Amino acid sequence: MPSRDFDYLDGGSIRVELQAAVAQYRHWDAQQLEREQKESRVTVPLYQYTDWKGLCGIIESQSVWFTDYRHLNDPSELAHGVDVADDVLTALAHGADRRVGLFLQMVGDLLIPKNFVGSLDFFTASFTKQRDDLSQWRAYGNNGRGFALGFSPRMFEVVDGAGLEPNEISFLGPVLYDRQAIFARHQRAIAAAASIFLAAAEAHGGLMADKRVGIPFIRRMADELIASPLIWNCITSKHIGYESEREVRLVLMGQTCKLAPYVRTRLRGSERVPYVAHPFRVQEPGAIFEIVVGPSAASDAKERVDQMLKSHGLANVSVTRSEIPYRG
Repeated sequence: MPSRDFDYLDGGSIRVELQAAVAQYRHWDAQQLEREQKESRVTVPLYQYTDWKGLCGIIESQSVWFTDYRHLNDPSELAHGVDVADDVLTALAHGADRRVGLFLQMVGDLLIPKNFVGSLDFFTASFTKQRDDLSQWRAYGNNGRGFALGFSPRMFEVVDGAGLEPNEISFLGPVLYDRQAIFARHQRAIAAAASIFLAAAEAHGGLMADKRVGIPFIRRMADELIASPLIWNCITSKHIGYESEREVRLVLMGQTCKLAPYVRTRLRGSERVPYVAHPFRVQEPGAIFEIVVGPSAASDAKERVDQMLKSHGLANVSVTRSEIPYRG
């Protein structure tokens, strides 16, 4: 199972006496990730709405395009999760130990999306549990003329990331929409880090009194918290207005320099949109659960899909039409 250590920290050294606190927090986060992965295990097919060109492209190339988060449909991507994290930091700082207050303040100062530009990149691919949803036909399925490509649950199984290329390592997470749930998830991570930080500060009060030691330690703990898991929490959080989409995301996250060789651009109108092609072996037996033809697709759309699938040795894939009455 891939670690959520996104390896963008500057690696600055801290005193050996304080390194145990960093290791302790990483261990906590690894256990938290394992719990989350078990809880979010995909047990039902997930769908991606697309047009004819997108459908053919996914099947022919056996890849899915992960889009730069700054070019997604929700203009508040990442920022919404950051806003909730700021609320948590404010709440926890109220009445907190002075040293914890300094730690929380540094986290807040660093948790700004512009701080990640040039060091850390995020690319996402969106899926949904909704197989025949009018709002998504309109928004993502070519206004009902497109297709919902359904993938079997096994396509989303967590795998060991050892030996994989940067564009092959993705992380799975259902999107949270309820603000209280987002708040609680942030709070668990921040409170755990603050507790570990305070224990280390109390155990090594003499060292922490030296700013040349204390400040780098505070910064390192803040970086650890932000890199894993706060950024992950933010990138899998959205405004309640999108709740009906029931989105599940695959996310590519990593150092800009490591992902750069895989980044391409495509045109969307006059806009150049960065993306990364992620291998997705859809031609393997059982990978595609079904394909749903949009409610306003052409009368021969199902036959075209059947022929295309047959040309790739996928004649057994089920192709059905949407049951929604919609002309588009």
